[in-house]
Amino acid sequence: MLAPTTKLADKAMLVKLTTRRAALVKRDNALTSQLQAQEGDNSLTVLTRLFRDKNNEVNRIMAKYNEVYTYHKANTLPYIDAGPRILPSANYFEYTQEMKHRIAVADKMLDNAMPYYDDLVTQDVMFRNTGHAAGRANADEYPTADQFRNAMALDLRFQPMPDSRHFLFDLSDEDLAECARAEEEALAAANADVLARMLKPLGDLTRRLGEYQGQKGERFHNSIVENVIEGCKTARKLAINPTPDFLTEVSALEGMAAQYLQHVEIIKGSPAARDEAKRRLSEVAERMGAYGFAA
Repeated sequence: MLAPTTKLADKAMLVKLTTRRAALVKRDNALTSQLQAQEGDNSLTVLTRLFRDKNNEVNRIMAKYNEVYTYHKANTLPYIDAGPRILPSANYFEYTQEMKHRIAVADKMLDNAMPYYDDLVTQDVMFRNTGHAAGRANADEYPTADQFRNAMALDLRFQPMPDSRHFLFDLSDEDLAECARAEEEALAAANADVLARMLKPLGDLTRRLGEYQGQKGERFHNSIVENVIEGCKTARKLAINPTPDFLTEVSALEGMAAQYLQHVEIIKGSPAARDEAKRRLSEVAERMGAYGFAA
């Protein structure tokens, strides 16, 4: 999808989200001793999860931190495992504004909860002692307020894409070739991810059209069509310097899915309509394979 004469560094940047979360899984000493004696194996360990009550504010904070990561992952492309990810330059302002807002919300929730953190621990100890950990839960298992606060962090860092033009000295032909190869591999991984975000929901819809029989009680959720539309929007947003043919294909698929969503009752009620929709969508998936990604 990227024209051969276009440098990836001119179209994208790298962004890394570093997320630290407090460890809320602890060894259950009582059950561990019981299990080891029962099995005659001192290597066995029983772990228990703290803050089991989903309504506890600590769990809401953890969920909010997870939402930041989820947004980051959904709006960037893979580059190096567990490292920075590719952000198309055109999306920088939208992405940065949204990420900073989400991080601020998560950090404010954390700061607001810290003055009564000990009460949240007491609340959870009571919850656990009336359930699965009756008689075993105690406050000593939990991190202190300072330990919990210091273990929580969200940090966002930007950096340019690696580019042979950035070197202040001449590179050997071998090194230049290696830089070009690394850029091609990064672009291939990004393109594969873009296509996967369309082809996964497209495949789900195609399979469902083949399985659905319209029997009483059988369900055909609108969301399975909506996911195809969303996949097209995401692909259009994240594709780096896409070709006109690719954008045409994405628009055609999005329009097709929107039409099926508008007439979903006809799809549900007509085997012929489902067969036709499945055929057309399968043809789209096959054409998508020409863009270098095998479903």
